[in-house]
Amino acid sequence: MNFENLKAELYRSDALRADDEMQQKVVDRIKPEQTDRWPLELNFQVRESLLQAGIDKPYLHQAEAIQRSLEGSDVVLESPTASGKTLAFTAPMLHELLKDSSAHALMIYPMKALAFDQRLQLRKVCEPLKIESWPYDGDTDKEHKDAMRAAPPQILLTNPEYLNSSFLAYAEKWRGFLANLRYIVIDEMHEYRGFFGSNMALLLRRFFLQLERLGSSPRVFLSTATCANPVEHAKNLTGRDVELVQARDVLRPRRHFLFVNPVIPEHLYRPIFQLRIENAAMAILRAGLQALIFCPTKRFLEDAFRKCQSSAAELGLDANHLSIFHADLKHKTRQEIQQKIKERKTRVIFTTNALELGLDIGGLDGVVLAGFPSNIMSAWQQIGRAGRSWDRDAFVLFYAMNDPIDQFFANNVKSFLYRPFDHLVVDPKNNQLIENHLPALVQETAGKLQEVDKRVLGSAFYDACIQEGGKPIKNYRPQYYMNLRGSIGRSYMLKRGREEVGQISEFRRFREAYTGAIFTFFGRKYRVRAHEEDAVILDEAEPNLRTDAGFYTALYRNQFMDGYAYGDLHVIHGKLNITQNFTGYNLVDERSEEVRETRRSAEALYQNNLHAVWFDVPAENGNPEGIGALENILRVGAIFVIPADRFDTSTWSTLKDGLTVYYYENYEGGIGVARKFFEVWPTVLHKGIEVAENCPCRSGCQNCIEPAKSWNSSNTVIDKRAGIELAQYLLTVEKAGPDLQMRNGRFVRI
Repeated sequence: MNFENLKAELYRSDALRADDEMQQKVVDRIKPEQTDRWPLELNFQVRESLLQAGIDKPYLHQAEAIQRSLEGSDVVLESPTASGKTLAFTAPMLHELLKDSSAHALMIYPMKALAFDQRLQLRKVCEPLKIESWPYDGDTDKEHKDAMRAAPPQILLTNPEYLNSSFLAYAEKWRGFLANLRYIVIDEMHEYRGFFGSNMALLLRRFFLQLERLGSSPRVFLSTATCANPVEHAKNLTGRDVELVQARDVLRPRRHFLFVNPVIPEHLYRPIFQLRIENAAMAILRAGLQALIFCPTKRFLEDAFRKCQSSAAELGLDANHLSIFHADLKHKTRQEIQQKIKERKTRVIFTTNALELGLDIGGLDGVVLAGFPSNIMSAWQQIGRAGRSWDRDAFVLFYAMNDPIDQFFANNVKSFLYRPFDHLVVDPKNNQLIENHLPALVQETAGKLQEVDKRVLGSAFYDACIQEGGKPIKNYRPQYYMNLRGSIGRSYMLKRGREEVGQISEFRRFREAYTGAIFTFFGRKYRVRAHEEDAVILDEAEPNLRTDAGFYTALYRNQFMDGYAYGDLHVIHGKLNITQNFTGYNLVDERSEEVRETRRSAEALYQNNLHAVWFDVPAENGNPEGIGALENILRVGAIFVIPADRFDTSTWSTLKDGLTVYYYENYEGGIGVARKFFEVWPTVLHKGIEVAENCPCRSGCQNCIEPAKSWNSSNTVIDKRAGIELAQYLLTVEKAGPDLQMRNGRFVRI
């Protein structure tokens, strides 16, 4: 793959233009190291099967992981995408299954498409061994589900929802399978973080308790792309001790990164941005390359695909080389598309994040990101779909949308490429989530717990169950009513007529899509006509209109959990109750600034028991004009250090009673993000300062520290230099060390 030739084709197709702002970077390859042989303890039949599949010897990290697992340890393997994690857990799993024909293995994946892909890889090695593997999820028809429960194959592949609603809710029907379970694989461990990860941690504790009561003690193998705390996260997730096999930077292809900030008139942004992506698709197709194009919405995907089909016919290109892929396609259709991608019968695939996770879909030449994904980890997952062979070049083409986060990354490519590793966080002690899992635990244990169960469940989960008590209800399956993945409160569809154009969180619905609002979604302006039970109804709006809304925030600190005092600076980890109050809006014509309509309101959004970290700085110790900038230096720095989706957390600052900045979670009860922030806040500040100082702006802009909207009076003006000085002051006093530490809600001398 010659990237300069592709770049020339992108210019020729009008996917790139001379006045675009662009940053280009080449990341060189790292060659993997291999051993001369497989571990001697590995079953010779497994070794022979691997040889038949064309795998003659493992990489060093694969051999070490296999060896540790064969020795009886629970293992977590941390290595980059395409570094052979699947082989590392497949070999010891098959070894266990060959020892006993009645033994079973369970492989847990966060997405169905990933389970399907892994099964295709497994079959190459399993067929010579006569070991069957089948998926058990929402795409499995009832006839096959019944057959698998009656006579399960040796390997089943599933997801967290079915682990909860079938293997646990109907454990009596799976008794033979569970009693003989010898191996559990938890792949893509980095996907289990925050709210979803905290639920997964409690789900796994329930599952392991069920296995222990059946006398089953399977070995566990977890795998993840590079993260900063694999052992800590694996233990928090499973409650088990694990041994780490770490393989950072053992394998990397040569990747050509091109970050593009296209120059597009604001009033024509959506159609021209989409046209640029379509032109990029045509350039890739004309160049004879294969790539995934990750689109921001399903509507964008379908429109671009349809127009590219017409363009291909006009240009004399084969439109059959174009395809789409998203979660709403039928199961059989998705499988057929995946197979065509592997066989390179399909060249350009328009997709959502449905093809993001760990899929080995062949030798893709590159990926196109049409807008930045929801978080950095998702971006790397999408990038990891291309260049899955260390000896081939790959390209990554990122087009920034007119969104502040996109703009930020388009102008900070080095910060993106060389950011610190992710600290993954979950909180299995979250009281609210524990309360949601208690009915299921009571049903699964017949309401009977013993002291020994605390070792599996953990003290918080066990104590809550003992305290709450309760008896099982006949024919009641509480597992069905659990939402493992969640959202910020909940999510709503955005609808224009019958068309679903996207989704919005409850928090953004309140702040940005209130009834009557002029709401901008992907460069197009809408007027919010109504709120329905599960949707926000939109109408087209005049492009010259905007709404100026009134909000004020009432915040109450209701618990102090931890903290340090550095002289007059206090850094505290605690809990907040927050009330967001909406007072109404003015509808403004931007051409004349005429107020066309005024509406008054008394709506409020209540958020209680939010875990937070806050910084109290007396006014005499810092420049009050820097408080808004400091808030956003922390917000931006956290993006690079703590993996959280865009709307998992919020910030707020105030000048009342001194200078205070808050960083808080949007989920009640805590998901571990604030606690991690408290532990690493100096690193967060360093990163935020670095980003601000590297930006050429003088007073602050959306490429470094300025937020998209200013919710609070302290953020009306952003003073970049004053914010950096205030941040440096915090780091200076932190370096000197704390004088006091909080214990039982009060400061005591250290």
